Amino acid sequence: MFGNRLTRVLATATAALALSSCAAGSGGAPPAQAAPPQANSNADFDGTFLAGTAAGNGAAPGTGDLAPPREQRSPVARRWVQISADPADRASGPLRNGAGRALYFFTGDTPSAGASACAGACAETWPPVVVDPRGTVFLDRVPEQAVGHFVRTDGLTQLTVAGRPVYRYAGDTGDGRARGHGLDGAWFAAAPSGQAARLDPDGRDTATADASPGTYPSGGAR
Repeated sequence: MFGNRLTRVLATATAALALSSCAAGSGGAPPAQAAPPQANSNADFDGTFLAGTAAGNGAAPGTGDLAPPREQRSPVARRWVQISADPADRASGPLRNGAGRALYFFTGDTPSAGASACAGACAETWPPVVVDPRGTVFLDRVPEQAVGHFVRTDGLTQLTVAGRPVYRYAGDTGDGRARGHGLDGAWFAAAPSGQAARLDPDGRDTATADASPGTYPSGGAR
């Protein structure tokens, strides 16, 4: 009987200690801000990274980024993805895919978190840049270490640049303009640096040398 009573006392004390620890944790300092963007590890990516463009590497027409925009999540479209830096400004110019469409960052995403905050209807307007886990990523003037990936909740593999998930905008028409840049104060053409790209007034190319690339202070952009 004494042994049972001692066991109950110890169990009660342990539970009380655990509850006090949880309460202390919840009332402590707020979580630290997200870490600066970093490239994700590709150690578990079974696909291939190739330098250069898809066309230069002999990619088949109508596949990958060249598949119809509405079919970008189809198996044929996921065979390959191209990420190209702006030849006029590799650091701050906008990234584009193999069809010449701008790639975007979403400020609702947490850098380097390995997750996307854009799903459902959001992902219809802002299609994530996805690739088959055994597909090919063509890197056109973009260093391999800047590109990462993660598995979305829908099971597709989405690419990141500088730790940030990248997307396309359904409203872009393929004429070279980044029409989604600045929309809702949350979507910005992506630069390889992990910042908002530097664009000229019509959203096509890099701006003049005295323009400043965008940043994301306090979860926003400018």
